[in-house]
Amino acid sequence: MSATAQVLSFVDFEDDDDAFDAARKTHQTLIDTQERMGMMLDVMPMGLLIHTEQGILFANQEACRMLEVTNEAAVGQHLLDFVAQNQFTSVMEQFAASFRTCDMHSQETRLAHSSGEDLHIKLISCKLPWHGNPVIQVLLQDITDLKKTELKLRLLSQRDPLTGTYNRRFAMHEAEALLSAPSSQSLGVLIIDADHFKAVNDTYGHAAGDAALIALAEIGTELTSMYPGEQLAPFCRFGGEEFVALLPGCDVAQARDFAEQLRQRVERRRIVDPDGDFSITVSIGVSTAQPGTGFDAALARADKALYAAKAAGRNRVEIG
Repeated sequence: MSATAQVLSFVDFEDDDDAFDAARKTHQTLIDTQERMGMMLDVMPMGLLIHTEQGILFANQEACRMLEVTNEAAVGQHLLDFVAQNQFTSVMEQFAASFRTCDMHSQETRLAHSSGEDLHIKLISCKLPWHGNPVIQVLLQDITDLKKTELKLRLLSQRDPLTGTYNRRFAMHEAEALLSAPSSQSLGVLIIDADHFKAVNDTYGHAAGDAALIALAEIGTELTSMYPGEQLAPFCRFGGEEFVALLPGCDVAQARDFAEQLRQRVERRRIVDPDGDFSITVSIGVSTAQPGTGFDAALARADKALYAAKAAGRNRVEIG
């Protein structure tokens, strides 16, 4: 029973109309205050939950939007009912820490959403200094748009703007990561260079040269996307008309077979141009790197093999 209700229950209304009127006004003031506080909390730009260890006591409008429930449906449920499954443990640990102390705790996490796309949120929680059943305040900040922007910027920093392939910086970082991973295997390394590319630009123009590079990138990306295994096999533009392919778990023979398939497909591809269709060829140097070794040495061997392919007449594959 609320404090106001207790006041009302102990007042002799017939004997003391003034006391009854005072109690009624007090009760109404409490109701008005609660309504005004609720209105203030509902217009907050962040989601707010008042949460016991058992479940939600209060959820403002923004929190209900994020959780995709009405206020009535939110009360009694636990935030873990809405969190993406692989986030359960970290959120449970944060809640446990928040119920123990009044320190502020925060992390980035995700809510499962009906759209199928998780909602990224900043989750901030702290214990409220209330007597009795422990209660925490939970703030939910929607950072989904921020995460999308971060992803776009990260992809831009990893991609070549002309061909859409990964860039040199990504190739170097990914190769080192693949070779240093605990479960790493041998890594096939291919350096691909378009033959006589200056002549293509001089004959057909730079727009046609760009089209040729894009076609080469499309073929390389398509082949690496079909490469067996769970790990990414990136096809990267290293600069100019030079590309690199990284093939995880690949030995020398497999790397050479892949390179030969790539060489043949590039040779067969026709580049459409107003001044006449044309095709290009590529020379490819192949090497492999073993787990725990540096990428630079394997890259140098592949580069040496590439020069050997060019010296031997181009449009061929050589192993370094």
